[in-house]
Amino acid sequence: MRIRLLGGFGVDRDGVAVEAREWRLRKARTLVKLLALAPEQRMHRDVLLETLWPGKDASAAVNNLHQALHVARRALAGDGDPGELLKLRDDVVVLHAGGPVEVDVLRFERMAVEDPRAAVGLYAGDLLPEDRFEDWAVRRREELRHTYGELLVDLGEHERALTVDPLHERAVRGLMRQLADAGRRSEALARYERLRDDLAAEYGTNPDDETRDLFRELLVEKSGKSNLGESLTSFVGREREIGEVHRLLTRGGLLTLTGVGGAGKTRLAEEAARRQISKYRDGVWFADLARVADPRLVPDTVAAALGLDPAAGENALRSLVGRLRDRTLLLVLDNCEHLLTACAELTVAVRRSCPGVTLLATSREPLHVPGEVTFRVPSLEVPDGSGGETASVRLFVERARDVRVDFALNETNAGDVAEICRRLDGIPLALELAAARMSHLEPAEIAERLTGALSLLRRQGAEVTRHATLRAALEWSHALLDPDEQALLRRLAVFAGSFSLTAAEQICADENVLGRLVDKSLVQVERAGDRSRYRLLETIRQLARERLVAAGEAAEFEAAHCAFFTRLAVDNDPDRSVSGIVVERPQLLDIDHDNLRAALGWAVRHDPEQALLLGVSLWRYWLARGHFMEGAAWLQRILGVAETPSPLRSRASFALAILEARKGLGARLRPLADAAVADDAQSEDARLMRGFLLLGVADLDEVEKVTENTDNATARWLAALTALFREDVPIARERFAAFLRELEMINPDKLPFLPAVTLCVPLAPLHDTTVPVFEESWLLGRRVGAVQGHAYACSALAYAHRLAGDIPAALDSTERAVEEFARIDDPAGLAHALNHLGCVERDARRFDAAEKHLREALRLREQLGDRRAENLSLANLGLLAAAAGDAAEGRRLARRALDRGEAVDDGPGTGGALLNLAVVELFAGERDRARTLIDQATRSFEDQGYLRVEAWARLLAAELGAPGEHAAKARAIFRRLGCRIGLPRALKIR
Repeated sequence: MRIRLLGGFGVDRDGVAVEAREWRLRKARTLVKLLALAPEQRMHRDVLLETLWPGKDASAAVNNLHQALHVARRALAGDGDPGELLKLRDDVVVLHAGGPVEVDVLRFERMAVEDPRAAVGLYAGDLLPEDRFEDWAVRRREELRHTYGELLVDLGEHERALTVDPLHERAVRGLMRQLADAGRRSEALARYERLRDDLAAEYGTNPDDETRDLFRELLVEKSGKSNLGESLTSFVGREREIGEVHRLLTRGGLLTLTGVGGAGKTRLAEEAARRQISKYRDGVWFADLARVADPRLVPDTVAAALGLDPAAGENALRSLVGRLRDRTLLLVLDNCEHLLTACAELTVAVRRSCPGVTLLATSREPLHVPGEVTFRVPSLEVPDGSGGETASVRLFVERARDVRVDFALNETNAGDVAEICRRLDGIPLALELAAARMSHLEPAEIAERLTGALSLLRRQGAEVTRHATLRAALEWSHALLDPDEQALLRRLAVFAGSFSLTAAEQICADENVLGRLVDKSLVQVERAGDRSRYRLLETIRQLARERLVAAGEAAEFEAAHCAFFTRLAVDNDPDRSVSGIVVERPQLLDIDHDNLRAALGWAVRHDPEQALLLGVSLWRYWLARGHFMEGAAWLQRILGVAETPSPLRSRASFALAILEARKGLGARLRPLADAAVADDAQSEDARLMRGFLLLGVADLDEVEKVTENTDNATARWLAALTALFREDVPIARERFAAFLRELEMINPDKLPFLPAVTLCVPLAPLHDTTVPVFEESWLLGRRVGAVQGHAYACSALAYAHRLAGDIPAALDSTERAVEEFARIDDPAGLAHALNHLGCVERDARRFDAAEKHLREALRLREQLGDRRAENLSLANLGLLAAAAGDAAEGRRLARRALDRGEAVDDGPGTGGALLNLAVVELFAGERDRARTLIDQATRSFEDQGYLRVEAWARLLAAELGAPGEHAAKARAIFRRLGCRIGLPRALKIR
């Protein structure tokens, strides 16, 4: 007998299919399906009754079961003897008491391991499509479908895999590579764009880092990597200069291109770098510093250009240099003139420690550092009267054709074009501005007006330098604008970096005027997905800024700019959710980060209350995107100027505390929490929030007292967490169970009220003991409503079950958390739950399921851009590999998490990765290596102030034979906290 479940239910009896009419009862078919999928093809009678007849009277359900068993036996046996089929013994129903029955699903799962190609041939379709709405079939169906898709990808059948899951990123990457290898690069890029659009529409997320990296690789024509985009306009002339730049570029050296604004330094650097892509193993990277106002942000801006995470520690430059040390690349630093000291420090540090990094800078003046080579960018060659066509003439003609396609150089206009080029001294930007006027002027008219502008300059007694010539060209171009165009141009100076059409309309003017400035080459257009962004070249922005100040409008439009971006931040602040479900999309603010910085700077100087509102609205963004240092610095500045106590100031102190916690500054939490309570003294919420901050850094008796005399759900959540941190399993279980029941009674639309917190360091089974592992961040930095809170509470209950060693109960609780998060649009919560489920499945030795769930958690976290969480999922995959017996893979993944944590000076992340790496070595039986690593972890945690984490690290060190001080300090901390599990273990070590 053979049972078929893939593609639809069927049974073959002696090689002949059982006809549908023989199944007189639908429940008889369902009974056979359930048993065919059950472990060992057997199920307890009560489970069957609850699944098939939920809520039915027990005696009636039992009668129904016997009837279904009878019908199923007859269908399976036909006219023969049912024999051992569908036996009910000791309240357990067995499909066949004589041994397992062949089921296509089981054969597929076996062949997926032994012969993947044969397994693909066995997959006749999804599991039981006729039961697509039955809860008991959903998970297994998705698991089988996922396995089938993975097999197709492994076999290189990427298009078939995408029919199974159109959003399967590994399949998309494989297809992109196939298309690129076949010379169909544009199709490969289009396939990425389709995936990006589909992910945005379905989940509001971006492709993961690996897929984006592949897209960037395919964007460049030659080998290597680069963030240099396609040029929007042609590159004219400069071949001699490019050759000279290449000659002066030496490996590990620094070349600075100098010259006036508008001389073409940036375009020359871009083109020279683009032609060097194939010569640098790690590619060519372009960092635009024009929009950076704060010198402290230079290292992180360069890191972002390289696709690296921002630093999490105090020294961003050290972090950047550490990550560049072993790389071979060309780094372009564009527009350094307003950041000379910061750029000089960066170039000196890079040259000292990164011999494979070559630096090409552009600046109006040299950086003045040892070993710097400078090259002054000349103007384009101008006509000398001999009649030859020069680079300046070619540039003018090409740009003129952009606005007047039929323009051609001829005997009538050649002299006037030559005069324009000479008048403008061959300065590229000045030539482009003049050429933009060809839409409505003739060359003779342009030459005549330029002559007047420069003559006025001479009459004023000014030296006609290249800078003065460019200035005159800018003034002339500005004078030709209509009044509404002049007004918009000067007002656009309030933007930092690029800006959207909506921002320009709401802050400055209407779309039509902006379009006219684009046509006249005064505003640049950039593409950002399916939207346009706009920006002013720095030289034009400086003129516009002067005009804005001269018009007396700077204060008005800077305030309008700040108000617009404050609204943007408030609208994207998860804490201001208008429903009970909090959805976070922090990456949406990335493109306007520079404008948000400018708005913060203005508000700090002019409007402390608005600065407070803006900072409080942005802290979750800084947290999610890894900008711990920058966010903390802004909040400290804001708190320094907004000194009046208020609920908003209280929130700012709490926000600063959480950012400081991510930096490993646990000692800062108590004073900041106390300050927050003082700023909102009547608030019960502030008092409770102080308790959450103290959970990891203070006596738990003190935290417990915070919950006394407070009758609300948040207090009971804190009380349950306190019992969990105290490792008081019975009390924690009791409190979490009561809290879950309470949440079910709360209106799901109630606005967010519950801080999301985890145990951070649970205990994992290893041989005959348990060891601490660093699985999750303690303070997640989220405030959620009742629905999401219920899912987080299920996950927290699972931690209590794990402390009790009750893995089945922990599995049940984490699976509930996953199911609840999956039902709502909360990728951050789902990633947390999947990460936790994968860890529990590791403890249960369900390694395949654990890997599936941990990798899905990692994928979600990569899409969200949560860098700390990505590292934790990587480390958990390392622990999983080690537990499954692959110590080498465990070390690789755990070491990768450690390297990423160290690279950005993430103190807690580094300590946690060292702890996990020590546990990997314990799984491998390498106690000496583990002892060395746990000693390093202990030193890392010692100064951070996280008491329970430090105590468990010290206890593990002591159990591995480290010096006695570890045991003594662990005992002292556990006794102080009253930990019910840690203290007895520590007392055993003398």
